[in-house]
Amino acid sequence: MKFYSELLERAGLTSRTKEVALLLFSIPAIAALLVFAAVGVLGLSLCIAALVLAAGIEVLRLLGERRLSAMEANWPAVFDIVQSGVASGLRFSEQLEYLAESAPISHRQGFRAAFDALERGHADVEVLEELKKYFASRHGDLLALLMQLERELGGVGMEKTLSDATSNVRREIGELGQLLAKQGWVSLSAKLALLAPWLVALVLVQLPQNREAFATPLGALVLVLGLALSLFAYALVNQLGQLTLPKRVLNGAG
Repeated sequence: MKFYSELLERAGLTSRTKEVALLLFSIPAIAALLVFAAVGVLGLSLCIAALVLAAGIEVLRLLGERRLSAMEANWPAVFDIVQSGVASGLRFSEQLEYLAESAPISHRQGFRAAFDALERGHADVEVLEELKKYFASRHGDLLALLMQLERELGGVGMEKTLSDATSNVRREIGELGQLLAKQGWVSLSAKLALLAPWLVALVLVQLPQNREAFATPLGALVLVLGLALSLFAYALVNQLGQLTLPKRVLNGAG
């Protein structure tokens, strides 16, 4: 599932796909059992389970955004290091080893994994593809592409290219950082507001007459419609809150 795999890539959890999937489905199931044990309304229990699942996906998305934001601020420093390595005549393997030791801490693990894979005999192209998957960002794709060009062209003209790329990356990060910070707070506030009706429902269901009403087929229908509207509103907030951002280089394809 592309959506799920992209979430895991952005959050840096591709090596724990099964564990994350287990958590995503077990926690909603436990929540449903607890609600059903407390109020005895199956429809409300299933709706809460669906909302907890949506919340889990949102947490994954936020983790991915937090990880990428931390990395984005350090990309200019990474490009500077690569430019310095090219100027010093470092080979591809030496460049990766240099980055694994000298890059900002947020990036070292990715370069260390790439260098280790290269040492195990993986092809350069495979290593760069894995590097793009690890960083899962536009600037990671660009760096991998430039490193591939440098490997194939032997560094001819790459110093100027890397210098221009560093300047563009620094300017882009500065401009987008402010917009994304403001957009994130507005979007998160709107999503938290979607929980209010369900908190009210959990309070109302404590009264016996309300519990009996929710337990009827009509009550279950009202809950299902409420869930559908909540999920629609969540999708709408995501859609309307999206900024038109630069796409990943070659769609991050590899």
